[in-house]
Amino acid sequence: MVHMEVMKTIKEFLIIGFCSYLLMACAGDNKQVTSDMIHFPPSGGAESENAPVISFDSLICNFGTLAVGEKFPHTFQFTNSGSAPLIIAQVSPSCGCTTAKDWPQQPIAPGESGKISVEFNSSGNSGKVDKSITVLTNCIPSVTTLRFQGIVAGVDYVPEKQSPIQMEMENLNAH
Repeated sequence: MVHMEVMKTIKEFLIIGFCSYLLMACAGDNKQVTSDMIHFPPSGGAESENAPVISFDSLICNFGTLAVGEKFPHTFQFTNSGSAPLIIAQVSPSCGCTTAKDWPQQPIAPGESGKISVEFNSSGNSGKVDKSITVLTNCIPSVTTLRFQGIVAGVDYVPEKQSPIQMEMENLNAH
């Protein structure tokens, strides 16, 4: 008898859960990712006429010279210049000193623009810096690489123009 009641409770739970799932699935908004938006490149890697195209204003952010410990935020602007909705699946910095802050989670319609906000933290860096951020999309090619470049000046940083040897030579000539 107890077994039958348990089975009845489980059956009711499954029916309620299934109905809830159907209601939630039907209540989606227009910005929901659907299978027709997901574009997989052909095996040969050729471009498709019905594909999204992510076009950035610039792929490189040159931050100039920063002091060790400074943070540098930047926003990469882009446009979907293709003919299908653009989906950004992932934004992955190459190391822990660069953080992806914000990017569109919803599909970007053809002709619409968006932005990817990132921040570089110069702590633990010194000298020339070239950090990358990988953007995975449903475009062809599916991966775009953004870059942070510049110089981090710290206590141990010596500019390229004046290596330690040149500085010694200059000091000898001054006497």
